[in-house]
Amino acid sequence: MSSVSVTLRPYQQEAVDSVERDWASGFRSVLGTAATAAGKTIMFLSLLTRVLAGSDKRGLILAHRKELVEQPIDRLDTFYADWSMKAGIVMAEQDDCDKQITCATVQTLGSQVRLDRLLRNGPIDYLITDEAHHSCADTYLALFERLRAANPEMYHLGLTATPQRADERGLAEVYEKESFHFGIKELVSDGWLVPPRWLAIKTGISLAGVKTGSNGDFNGKQLADVFEVDNCFDLVVEAHQQYAAERQALAFVQSVAGAYRLAEKFREAGISAEAADGTTRKSLRADILSKFRAGKTQVLVNVGLYTEGLDVPRVSCIHQVRPTQSDGLYIQMIGRGLRIVPGKNDCVILDYAPVEYRNIVMLGDVLGSKVRKDAYIRDDDAEPGDAIGGMTFDGQVKFMHGSAEELISEKLDYLELTPWSWFSGDNGWLSLGLGEGPDGHSRQMVIAPSDTEGEFVMWKVYRPSGSRRWVVRRGEQADFGTLGEIGESLADKFGNTTLAVKSMRWRRQSASAKQLDFARRLGIEEKDLSKGECAQRITHALACRQVRQAMGR
Repeated sequence: MSSVSVTLRPYQQEAVDSVERDWASGFRSVLGTAATAAGKTIMFLSLLTRVLAGSDKRGLILAHRKELVEQPIDRLDTFYADWSMKAGIVMAEQDDCDKQITCATVQTLGSQVRLDRLLRNGPIDYLITDEAHHSCADTYLALFERLRAANPEMYHLGLTATPQRADERGLAEVYEKESFHFGIKELVSDGWLVPPRWLAIKTGISLAGVKTGSNGDFNGKQLADVFEVDNCFDLVVEAHQQYAAERQALAFVQSVAGAYRLAEKFREAGISAEAADGTTRKSLRADILSKFRAGKTQVLVNVGLYTEGLDVPRVSCIHQVRPTQSDGLYIQMIGRGLRIVPGKNDCVILDYAPVEYRNIVMLGDVLGSKVRKDAYIRDDDAEPGDAIGGMTFDGQVKFMHGSAEELISEKLDYLELTPWSWFSGDNGWLSLGLGEGPDGHSRQMVIAPSDTEGEFVMWKVYRPSGSRRWVVRRGEQADFGTLGEIGESLADKFGNTTLAVKSMRWRRQSASAKQLDFARRLGIEEKDLSKGECAQRITHALACRQVRQAMGR
């Protein structure tokens, strides 16, 4: 049997070399972290075939699901044909206990009879645990103990895309060292994963009454009851038609009933779709997956069945119809769409956002960046079904609104941390009234977007002492961080503390009738404003008017 030649990607080779070095240095049990679609199976097969070559030592690949057990055998057939006859499966009716490389489920080897039969053919010298974030489960720990009792010199590598565990049990219970770590951010930056293009779709559904369970995520039944409603599923189908009409998609939902209802919704709209869950008969599940891989089915809806191990590279849309508080689960789900194939430029991730979107995990939370949700989600007066946020990640975050006025994370953090009472208007402009300074001049500052993406302009508006005329000067153009530092310096030098510091008590008092009347004449219609809020809006309206006149607008 011939095989396809394997050339490891640079990071894959680095990972394999790192594990071998750590094993040689005396670490018997090490962890490797690599993003979903990084090619972990090829990594551990390359390592395993290398350390076993020319010896009678034995390797065991341990997983927790049928698909994950069969996948290494398929890869050996394709890429390491010389090893095909030396590898087998121990699961259900298959019992290839005498092979040099054995793939087995932890459930099967949890049976002492099956484990004894495997070990009668020799102890395991090299153990690979796939989806190693499960390693702290009691079933895994018991099996590890028995395997190491049979061979105290056994080497162990665990691989996972998500070293975080919802129950907070540390993987340090099992692994002595992390040998390598390649996350989504690094692999997208280097071109080994396609960029995720993300949209938040407003649902109008509240999760306020959904409790958090002992696993740190939403209570499953309560989540399904409030989220898996016809209105939400209708939005999913509409969003698919609008944003992913030509794409092959995976949809993740919470309940089995919800999976089949959503698949039916897709079919009613003329979109080929099927559903599968853990109770689906194995032969039927294999047939569903085969048709999906062949492109005969456009949307596959499932309940946690394909969060791990699924390899359908042409999937380029993920419908996240299952809000989660788990970083690990979210990474597993979106990772199914990030594999690179010719002609695939990105993966659209559609998050169906509940009202309390700040409490759930979204793309910005798992990229290792400092982006805040309110930097890329703007609800405004959006209706259910509208896209209320968006971003593309290609190594750096790019906002999909395409507007230089987009509120960025740095700006929001600055507004929270500064002691000065900056006001952020709907137009994306910021203003700060400094009042009368030590030199008698009254000053205002305005930071407005420039014509250059990612840059802003500092406008200085001042009224000389004894004059009634305002003067406007165009100042520096730079990124927001630089202008924020300039603004702080000017405020420290010229700011009237009583008027311009946001912690002053007077700011919390109710606005006077005279103040509100003046605000209304400027087009400010909000009611129940405090004195500080009203003063900020008045200053903003007047300062922006002066700047627009200077700009000729």
